[in-house]
Amino acid sequence: MTRPRRYLLSLGSNIEPERWVPRALELLGRRFDIEAVSSRYDVRAVGAVPQPAFVNLAVRLRTDLSLRPLRAACRHIEALCERVRSADRFAPRTLDLDVVFDGSAPAAVHDDLLAEPYVLVPCAQVWPDARLGANGATLELEAAARFPRWAEGRRREDA
Repeated sequence: MTRPRRYLLSLGSNIEPERWVPRALELLGRRFDIEAVSSRYDVRAVGAVPQPAFVNLAVRLRTDLSLRPLRAACRHIEALCERVRSADRFAPRTLDLDVVFDGSAPAAVHDDLLAEPYVLVPCAQVWPDARLGANGATLELEAAARFPRWAEGRRREDA
């Protein structure tokens, strides 16, 4: 029997987020044991074409799946939420769902986890004591050191 693993997912939407964020959480909850969901954060979109702001949040879950099947499940949920992939990595989307942290392999983190405040801050909110493998710092300490005031004015209470 496989031992359950804990993961952090980063979830974002800037096409009808009021529709797709709850739908994604519903679909995740049907398949996985959701342990925590962060607040939602409003984040200005980047890219050459003006577009609506993103709603970003983090989900901590537990599953028996290893990383590769979990990523496949996330892609399936994106498809169910009408995600259209394009060559433009900054294109608007109904749902972006990424596995950013694997609690069983804390040295292998998604590139955006430590680089982007819209990923790190919500993740630190739902799993503050998760330790990173490289230096052993917690997500909470990393968020405080890298982005001390980022959440101000962006956090919604409707998580």
